[in-house]
Amino acid sequence: MKTARFPTGDEPPACDNRAALAQRFAHFDGRVIASPAAAARATAAWIASSVETSVAFSDIDYGRWRGLAIRAITEKEPEGMSAWLSKVAARPHGGESIAMLSERIAQALATLICDDARTERYLIVTHAIVVKAALAHVRGDPLESIFAMNFAPLSSVSLDYDRPCGVWTVA
Repeated sequence: MKTARFPTGDEPPACDNRAALAQRFAHFDGRVIASPAAAARATAAWIASSVETSVAFSDIDYGRWRGLAIRAITEKEPEGMSAWLSKVAARPHGGESIAMLSERIAQALATLICDDARTERYLIVTHAIVVKAALAHVRGDPLESIFAMNFAPLSSVSLDYDRPCGVWTVA
């Protein structure tokens, strides 16, 4: 989105932060999972030598808007852009709605809990909209709350799952 275009998934990382990331996560001892997007895979590779890729943590599907300039879409489809920016069920681009993304992310988190009870820690390298959907889900906030969330590039959020209680918390 920094390029004022909807991502295609082929974009490289916006900048090379490998030294800072390697230092920040030097002692991470869990599984590293990346979205299939090129930037996410490259970023994850800067953090760990062993990286898994999971489509469950893919960026939202922008449908026919993928790769197009945001300004051009706003001029051509103002109602569609307005709906996209204000309604979680909107999918004027024909891709995935925010509500659909949220369901996918809730299932991905549930799968992490069930798949490997032995793994205590995961580091997921993904996209801001995915993190927003995960936070709304974990906190039990209305999905519309994501419209008010904003993250700097390469931000991190820690989510903890309490197995005995069966609940997620934001650490």
